[in-house]
Amino acid sequence: MKKSVAVIGGGFTGISAAYHLSKQDDVEVTVLEAGAELGGLAAGFELMGQPAEKAYHFLYKTDEYMLALVDELGLNDKLNYHESSLSTYYDGVLYPMMTPLDLLKFSPLKPWNRIRAGVSVLYLQQVRSWEKLTKITALEWLRKWAGQEVTDVIWEPLLRGKFDRYYDKVTMAWLWGRVKQRVESRDRGDTTEKLGYFDGGFATLVDELVGRASSAGASFFTSSPVSSIDKLDSGRVRVTSSAVTADFDAVLMTTPSTVAARLLEPYRGSDPAYFDKLEAVEYLDAAVMVFVSEKEISPYYWHNINSKDAPFVVFLSLTALTGTEKFDGKHVYYIGDYVPAEHWYMSADEDELKAHWYGQLRTMFPDFDPELVADDGLFRLRNAQHIVDIGFEAKIPDHQTPCPGVLL
Repeated sequence: MKKSVAVIGGGFTGISAAYHLSKQDDVEVTVLEAGAELGGLAAGFELMGQPAEKAYHFLYKTDEYMLALVDELGLNDKLNYHESSLSTYYDGVLYPMMTPLDLLKFSPLKPWNRIRAGVSVLYLQQVRSWEKLTKITALEWLRKWAGQEVTDVIWEPLLRGKFDRYYDKVTMAWLWGRVKQRVESRDRGDTTEKLGYFDGGFATLVDELVGRASSAGASFFTSSPVSSIDKLDSGRVRVTSSAVTADFDAVLMTTPSTVAARLLEPYRGSDPAYFDKLEAVEYLDAAVMVFVSEKEISPYYWHNINSKDAPFVVFLSLTALTGTEKFDGKHVYYIGDYVPAEHWYMSADEDELKAHWYGQLRTMFPDFDPELVADDGLFRLRNAQHIVDIGFEAKIPDHQTPCPGVLL
């Protein structure tokens, strides 16, 4: 007799778990997703009739587990690597930031601080033990080793943009990981990284996982938020959602910690410390706009927005990375920002937020004309970024939850 497993959450973790579980002949999988579609932050949509991501994604050459999955699924021929290009927008000027020479020419820093900025990054590349970096914030480490001016001009604006009010809480281990990832995604001898992107976008990967799991018997339910999880005397676990109420041999939750805490509330008394961990992890939401412009705004793929009080932290050109052929020669751009749940970006009228961001973009790039936008989409994504602060590793909860038969 098959074992029944419910997977709560149809984001990337949930659908990949369903795929792996469905490969076992004695397991029957049911996936319950609260949202209207599968894929979570990797979900796609159509832009000018072509597939695109709601939130920008790429693969590093160091993403070994993802690349092993791509190989297992036989999708290597769909994954192409492209040379990235990086720039920094500061005080109204866009600076290239792809090579050591670009850094040496970066005039917002004094000459000796340009050297210090480069040396501090070179040092980070040599660090092998991340554990010691969990005990100091990124801001403290950078001020000490990169210096105040380098931190103020380059790093603090990026930390503020990525982590909003938590910018001074983020551990240096997190930033070290990002630096190491980018450097190791370069081929030997190259000064710029290579980033992987799928033909057809990341929907190619999402659809393959869902298709394989479905063919093996897995069931997927969208728009099906779970309202309760109950351990039965029989040893099974009853899951109640808007689409399905059923008993399972086991449940795998792939939700944010805060959602897990709410659904497992009846079991708080059996392990209060576990709930302390769940509720200690904090999250930011994300607002993302994708649009197609008939005119190129910038030749760079990635733009670090280092201006004080910037209206968004991310501005990137997908077509600067992959080419414009699939979009009839037009240019695809992403604008994004990480914000607290109560920020007005998360509740504003769609047209209001679009107009705000288009106006800000025109201030930064005067040649940009909103009238030349051929298509766009706006998305609000909850729990998009967890806060990796000092002591974060101690907050990570065990996979086994206080409810027997339910894993997180």
